[in-house]
Amino acid sequence: MIKSPLLDPVANHHRDTVEELAWAIAASEGQFLLMFAHCNYAKWRKRVVRRLHKISSVPIREVFLEPSACTLYTTLRQEIGEEQPAALMVFGLESVTDLDELLIATNQVREEFRKNFQFPLVLWINDEVLCKLIRITPDFHSWATTVMFEIPTSSIISNLQQKAKSLFSTVLELGASEISPNDAILGAGYSQEIKFALRDLESGNHELPPELLASLNFVWGREAYGLGKIDVAITHYQKSLEFWQQKPGKQQSKPENNGEILPGLGLPTFITSKSITPPRREREAVLLFHLGLCYCDQAKQYRPGDPSYRENWYKAKEYLEQCLVVFEQEQRPDLVAKFINQLGEILQSLEAWEDLESLAKKSLALHRSYSAPVQLAQDYGFLGTVALQKSCWQEAYTNALYANVIITKVTEEQGAAQDREDLLAYPTGGRGGSKKLSYHPASIQPQQQQQYLDYQENSALSCLNGIVKIDQDAEQITNKSPVGRYLLLLAQAQQHLGQHSKAIRHLERARELGISDDSKLYLEILETLGTLYWQQKRYQAAFTVKQERLAIAQEHGLLAFIGAGKLKSSQQNQLAQNYLAQTKSKGSATVSQAMTASHWQHKVQELVQRIASTQHKLTVIYGQAGVGKSSLLEAGLIPALKQQPIGNRDIVPIRLKVYTDWEKELGKRILESKGESSSPLKVESLKVEGYKNNLKTANLLAQLQENQRRNQTNILIFDQFEEFFFACREPAEQKRFFEFFRDCLNIPYLKVILCLREDYLHLLLKCARQVDLDAINNDILNKGILYYVGNFSPDEAKSIIYTLTTRAKFYLEDALVDELVNDLAKTEPVGQVSPIELQIVGVQLQTEQITTLAAYRQSGSKEKLVERYLEGVVSDCGSENQNAAWKILGLLTDKDGTRPFRTKDDLGAELQLSTDNLDFILELLVKSGLVMKWQQEPEAQYQLIYDYLAEPIRRRC
Repeated sequence: MIKSPLLDPVANHHRDTVEELAWAIAASEGQFLLMFAHCNYAKWRKRVVRRLHKISSVPIREVFLEPSACTLYTTLRQEIGEEQPAALMVFGLESVTDLDELLIATNQVREEFRKNFQFPLVLWINDEVLCKLIRITPDFHSWATTVMFEIPTSSIISNLQQKAKSLFSTVLELGASEISPNDAILGAGYSQEIKFALRDLESGNHELPPELLASLNFVWGREAYGLGKIDVAITHYQKSLEFWQQKPGKQQSKPENNGEILPGLGLPTFITSKSITPPRREREAVLLFHLGLCYCDQAKQYRPGDPSYRENWYKAKEYLEQCLVVFEQEQRPDLVAKFINQLGEILQSLEAWEDLESLAKKSLALHRSYSAPVQLAQDYGFLGTVALQKSCWQEAYTNALYANVIITKVTEEQGAAQDREDLLAYPTGGRGGSKKLSYHPASIQPQQQQQYLDYQENSALSCLNGIVKIDQDAEQITNKSPVGRYLLLLAQAQQHLGQHSKAIRHLERARELGISDDSKLYLEILETLGTLYWQQKRYQAAFTVKQERLAIAQEHGLLAFIGAGKLKSSQQNQLAQNYLAQTKSKGSATVSQAMTASHWQHKVQELVQRIASTQHKLTVIYGQAGVGKSSLLEAGLIPALKQQPIGNRDIVPIRLKVYTDWEKELGKRILESKGESSSPLKVESLKVEGYKNNLKTANLLAQLQENQRRNQTNILIFDQFEEFFFACREPAEQKRFFEFFRDCLNIPYLKVILCLREDYLHLLLKCARQVDLDAINNDILNKGILYYVGNFSPDEAKSIIYTLTTRAKFYLEDALVDELVNDLAKTEPVGQVSPIELQIVGVQLQTEQITTLAAYRQSGSKEKLVERYLEGVVSDCGSENQNAAWKILGLLTDKDGTRPFRTKDDLGAELQLSTDNLDFILELLVKSGLVMKWQQEPEAQYQLIYDYLAEPIRRRC
């Protein structure tokens, strides 16, 4: 083992070690040699590498591993191909996500390195990687020579001080407009390097300078904040703030350094007793600002009516006011300008309109002086919001327009910013703030005001001719939150001014932008747009927007209940894709939070265990309508399978629920699933000449067999399988599917799930009569195959209510929950709670904000809540269509309380209604979850989806 105390790579005492490393590489050219270059610090590693390249007599190729790397040998083999480089140096082992698995695989194929790598191989490692190499790959490790680059104490402390200085300086430079995470400022791996440094210093009994310790508490606080550990962040910030607020010359006491671990981060606590230097007031202000941010985040965890909501906002306000006072005392108006608008956001949340107006006027003057256009736009946004609250619609319109013009001008000056950082940071360096723009709304002359009032452009990106010239086709702003906020404000003012068409155009523009980091703002945009659509009798557009709004609210845990709809995973929730596409990668479907309720989570785990077992080739999930079978699949099982591999095979669920042309649809699903596995399917193999995408069962089976050979486990899920018997009525069609089903059961590793309603379970016997199902002993209704999903017990219902309402912060009185569950359990079958009835009643409680037992009793019985829920769905059809909608629902019931099938022609014959209106009402009822559309030939049929809705519908009709 070679050791080198590394001060500077070009220092004489270090050159010998680097030269020895270079000599070892050159001497082993043409033969395998494994070396570990050990250095914990990226900065010094880069210096060593530069020096090594400079003095090496042979070229050294570099390979950087991706965090997703699964193997070392295969990755390097793919990188170099058939080439045998003179030497190869590998970086990034410390960043590999699953390093243990990579090292296990490396040790298993270690001989392949010797056989096929006829060159020196240098792996750069740190302490953590070295420990894992020794533990996991003892054989591979035994082959290597390790070169240690040790850093002197003075250099370690100096490096920590530089990181702390860089962090404070960057925060001050960015201001409140952008809260960049530590790794964006200090670089990836900063946290690990700091831990290494502290461990080295602690092992040598070295004390940290008190200023550095205070700075590191700031670093740790930001790290905890980024992880959502707000309480831990506050603890670190308070420790740091205590130091910066001490008077010059004050001494800290010196408790024993017992290696105490700071809460939440596992970092050693260093105590010093040296005299501190006078605190830098700017750093004190930065700590006050960050404490304010913590309480802002805490406040957002509560609903506005909760006492903790205002309590935390007031704490945030106090810290921000102290921060600004420090900057003013230090005569730093440039920093006041950078941080003042955070206080404005707090005042807006507290609805302190007079204070907000005063602050906005003050900040306007500052931001004009320091040419801070993004903040200037925000100032006008504040003034526009205050004007709205005062019902000063024209003033609100003018200020909102100013905000839109400025934010658009920023984009023009920046050449259409490429990302969020570009738009919000907009720095020039120095104390002057941002780049100066040539335009300030305050300079507009009175005679030009009317031009603003006659603003006619399609969006805020097309501004006033003669004042600001902006191309209508300019590249879209990628930082969407400020633009969306000001477009919403502008539309709200226009709504009150009666300019509904213009308001809609602005809201549509805001909706097109989407929102990357403010879902509540996006929901407000959608709600306002939906209201305007409805007022203009654009009922279909209003309903589509409503569905999107509810989908996003559900995804973000803002809704406890969803009504008659189905739960969906993140990736499957298509209505939420405008938002989710910006926050999740493809294939990253996650289990819906609603599925984490103990009852549902238990079922998901049971089903995953069945699929993992070799005993269950087929699973038939069955239950009554409305118990949540499809939700269990969409929001629970499918995303769970994608997240949880079984053994060493890739799990690929393939779900089908449309059966009119099941071969073609299943072929599409197989093609779509190709991106959800680390072993992608070959699209070409599914394109059969003469059939295009209308695939034969033989081709489907061949592809599924190929998938099995490619280390996949396909899970074929036939959801709402009762629909198959309506869509495929011909015996020949049914037999072709049954034969395919039989052959699937004979493919190794492939599993099949059928999901259907209990009252159609007997139809599976058709399959058993027509084909031999040897794989399941010709017993398709065997108790070991069937998996029942039923109603909740009262205790399960209470548990689910508490889980859902806690997650959504929609808290119900315990007495209300008890009475609600008792009322729900009185419905047949007595003693059980229907999941769909719980959802419908729950969503109405949420709509009417009923949270107490007294309010529940005053609102009427649960039957009244169900009736009002139905009225809400029908009202979405529009006032002109409500009577027709009720008649349609009535025709889907009969006097015996059953749910007859009706075609569109059947319904049309009973109603004096245009085809377009009938289509719209039926589509709305289907998408609302009240009506099922059965796809079949020659004409689709409609059926009320839940038995228990028949009675309240007939009472209303």
